[in-house]
Amino acid sequence: QQDVRLMIENNVHAFLVGEAFMRADQPGGRLSELFGEYQ
Repeated sequence: QQDVRLMIENNVHAFLVGEAFMRADQPGGRLSELFGEYQ
């Protein structure tokens, strides 16, 4: 989450997410954990 915060604070609004999200049982849930406060 620190990386996401840093990128958003520096006007980066596109992210390449890794394979771990695609392998997760609930990929949407994993994304929410990472980007939750910024949605």
